[in-house]
Formats: sequence, structure tokens, C-alpha cells
Amino acid sequence: MTTLATRTVPTQRSARVSPDQRAQAPRTLVRLRPIVHATPTPQGVHVRGWSSSFTVKGGSGLWKLWQILSARLIEGLPAEQVVAPTGRPEVVRAVTLLLEQLREHDMLVDLPAGWVDGTDPAAPPADVCAWLSSVAADPADAWCRLRTTPVRLTGDGPVAEAAAGALAGIGVDVVPGALPAAADGVTDLVLSTDAGVAVAARCRGEVGMVVPVSEVDSVLWSAREVTRRLAGAADPSGAPYALSALVGSAAAHRIVCAVAGLADPAVEAAELHDDDQQPAPARLEHPSVLVARLDPLSLTYHPFLPAAPAVPAADTLDEALRRVEALVDAELGPLAEPVAGNLPQVPAALAAAGDVVGVGASTDAARLDAVLRQAEAVLAGGDAGHFAVGVHDRHAQGTALRRLADAAVEQLDTTPVADDEWIGSPAARRWWKALTLRFGQPAWVHVRRLAPDAVHAQIACGGEVVAWAVEAETADAVAFAALAAVGAAQAREAGLDVPAGPVTLSGAAPAARPAGEDVTPWSAGWHWPAGVDRGEDRLQAALRALPPVARATVWRLGELSSAEDGMTEQAAQLRRALSAVGFTVVRWAS
Repeated sequence: MTTLATRTVPTQRSARVSPDQRAQAPRTLVRLRPIVHATPTPQGVHVRGWSSSFTVKGGSGLWKLWQILSARLIEGLPAEQVVAPTGRPEVVRAVTLLLEQLREHDMLVDLPAGWVDGTDPAAPPADVCAWLSSVAADPADAWCRLRTTPVRLTGDGPVAEAAAGALAGIGVDVVPGALPAAADGVTDLVLSTDAGVAVAARCRGEVGMVVPVSEVDSVLWSAREVTRRLAGAADPSGAPYALSALVGSAAAHRIVCAVAGLADPAVEAAELHDDDQQPAPARLEHPSVLVARLDPLSLTYHPFLPAAPAVPAADTLDEALRRVEALVDAELGPLAEPVAGNLPQVPAALAAAGDVVGVGASTDAARLDAVLRQAEAVLAGGDAGHFAVGVHDRHAQGTALRRLADAAVEQLDTTPVADDEWIGSPAARRWWKALTLRFGQPAWVHVRRLAPDAVHAQIACGGEVVAWAVEAETADAVAFAALAAVGAAQAREAGLDVPAGPVTLSGAAPAARPAGEDVTPWSAGWHWPAGVDRGEDRLQAALRALPPVARATVWRLGELSSAEDGMTEQAAQLRRALSAVGFTVVRWAS
């Protein structure tokens, strides 16, 4: 007998009954959550809940067994009776497995006996009971919170009316209030509690929003910022009733979940629509704004990074790209989405983000490169020379140190490097041949050793430097410089506008690593640039020791930093958004 499971969630354990209670009527009963449904399969049964499912295989008789077990659980059983019955071993094993899976997938819930048999006058209405039984870890506690926590409603109009109706319908006491002066022109509705929990909503024209739950001052600030960012949110005209009712009800839903101790609806939406099937701890959650639009009628959650705290850095390319999705969100993201579209992906990979073109050995690498270049341009107000953005601190520091070294290369006492040191590298030869043969560029490469663990490669065409790179190994420096030059030539051939000046790439950026395979010195060329970062620490130490670099000041921009002086408001907000996804921004002065 086997079981297959998807989307596991934390286990919900049944309440235990002590020996002195067994003679009395049970205070709680274990029931099957109303949201749970099952389907027979040729070899067993498939059971699905709110955000998880499992399949048990063991023969067609499992379906009949499930029908008997589920009927008992729908009626409700004392906790001590939720066990496999004695009898035939195969039946005991099947029932035990089904109960284990139901507990593991949080499909069983403890309810007061009075709720089940209708003897508790304080029980919630049937529809509220069914909802709490479906989603709450402790429905009785959630109902107690809702009954004893009045919600202050400030605002008027269709949005406020819809919220008031939704709150009253679930049994929450609604207390009227007046909108604070700070809410003028910012929001149509504020719902709050005496504990300081609040949510704000606004609906204008064909767009509405509900900001994340927070304190009153915070939700008003969020509403103001979202209104400024959200296309159409500043429309002064009134919204259709259908959209207003949707937004008001959604605001009531968020405050009810906060009061009852339930997960925010945005978190549940992320779990239900997680295409990567990532377990919850592996996903990076951000405060989310609900955006409602009329044409077509839709309601979606979008990450709001200005309200998000800083998080640890990503450690893989895949994780970095997942975090990029929040930066390039279609509704609220501060950056344009990098798109490969119809751009050629051979020999180099390309991605365009606004006016910026990203280059890489793979499409994923090109998308990340485009996002980082775009972020640097915004931070510097169009002149990205003194900002570097990285997926993590080592990446950003490595980018800054390389640029400082390149700017001072003519002042350094360097040693020429012979072609023999790189001509045997498959990666360097591949990109050099692509540049000179595929694109027919009359290129030459000038390679100099800056220090024992630092090599500078410069590629020029027709007397103009088109790309450079600094790496610990000669072959890697030439390969990155040639790849950057190939990307620029390929982008121009595709009709894209590539700014004048050299293009740079580096091994400080995270690279895709082969699944289930370690990168070794003898296999690094097979998956280049995977493995290049093995020499990153040696390279950065060597660059910091160079006199012009040592005289420069390089600092990391934190949450509050005087280095933000002179930055535009857009740049300062972008830096905070980058911090919210774990990216690092460094700034330097020579």
C-alpha cells in the first residue's frame, strides 16, 4: 500500500482526552474539514483539501473503506476513537494510513461538541462554522476572537457599505468612526481594532486596492504609495458598484483573518498559485496589495516591497530569479520585466528590460543581468558609474572592485599575458570565435595581469574598447569579455539600441549549476561559468590590495545610510525594494 502526496502543510494534531473526561460527554469532536473531498481511483482513493492533496493506492476496496471512515468523521468522533479498528490486518493498515495522511495534510479539525450537535447557543451560524472548520487551526478560538473584537469602520460610500455588510454577516461588531485627516484623498475605507490592527481600501474608476494589514499610520502610508504607483488608482471618478462591493468585501476579509488569527488571504493565494510547488518555508513572502480591476473583472495580490523588511541574500541563481519577480511585478514593481521575447538566444542569450539589454550565457543569466543593469541606472539617475547592485554582498562588492580596477588599469604596473594562457579554454575560444567569425568583428584582445590572482582582459574593435572583464583566471577574463562583446554585437544586429561604451560581465554573479553534479576543476569548462566563483575571494583580496583601489571608499547601503544623500526619491525607494528581496547595493568614491 502506497501513498502519494502534494503540497504538504503543517500537521494539525487532534486534541487528547484525559482519562477522567472519558466518562463524560466529550468536549470536543474530531471532524473532517468541510473543504475535504475525495475521488475514487482505479487502485485506491485521491483526497484533496484546501491547499494539499494525497493519493493512497491499495486496491479498489479502499474507496468503500474511505466512504465508511469519512462518514464517521463528518459526524464527529471523540479524539480517542480516531484510531484504526481492530480486525483484519489489511484493513487496520489502510485505515491507519488514511488517518495519518489526513492529519499530515491538516484535513482533520477539533470542534466543540456543542457546535456539532447544535446544543451550544454561542456557536457561530452554520455558514461561518463551515468556513472556520475549513480554514482555522482552532475554530473555537477564532470564533471567540471574532465575537469579542469590535472593528471600527471609518469611511462612507459603496466600499464602506460592502465592508460593513460583510463584517455584520460574519458576526463581527462594527463601530462607526471618522476618517483621519491623513486619509483624505488617499483611501475610502479604514477598518481597525483597538489592538492597532488596520487595513485600508480605495476604489476609483476601474481599479481598486486593499493594502496589507498593519497599524493605522502604516496602512495610510501604504495606501498613499500604492495610489501613486498603481495605474488608474488616482482616477477621481467613482467606481462601479460591482467593483466597490468586491473591494469592500475583500478589505473585510483581510481584517477578519487578522482578528481571528488566520493566515492572510494573500498567503493562501500564493500557496494555491505557486507554480514551482515550493514548500512554504522556501518561498519569500512579502506584504501584498490586493488589486481589483474591472475590465476584465479580476482580483489579484501583488508584492509591495516598500513595506517589506530586509531579508537574507539568495544563494542560487534560481532563488535570485524568483525574487526578481517581485521587483518586476506588473502592477507595483519598481523595475521593468526582463523579456527574451523574439530576441535571438544564440550564441549569447539576450533579455530586454525597458531601455536596458542584459547578456548572459543562458536566458536566466541574461534576465538577471538586465534587472541589475536597470537597477543601477535608476539608482544613479542615469549615470550608473558609482553604484553596483548584486544578488548578495560578494556579488556587489566584486562588481564595484572590478570597475575600480578597470578605471585605474592604466595607472597600474601590469604584466602582459600571452595568448597561450587562454587559447586552450573551451569557453574563451567559443566566445572569441563567435565574436570574430560569427559576427565578423575585427577584434583584438589585450590581456594584462594586475596581480597574481587578478587578470584584466580588454577587447577592442576598430580602436574602440567594446568589452572588458577582470577575473582570477586568464581564461575566465577573456571568456567574460568576449561574451559581453558578442552580446553587444548580437543585440545591435537584432535592432536593439545598445549604449556606447564597453559592456561588462563577471564571475561574481551567481551561475546555474548542473543538477546533481559537482563542478570540479576538470569539469568546469563543461558548464561555464559555473565554478568561476571558486576564485572570487582570492580575486577580491588581490583587487583591494591595488593602490588605486585601496584609496577608494566602497560602502554597502543599509536601511538607513548617509550614503543616500543626493539620491532621488525613486532611487531611495528602489534601494529599499532591493533590500526587501535580499539584494545588495554598494556605492563607491575614488
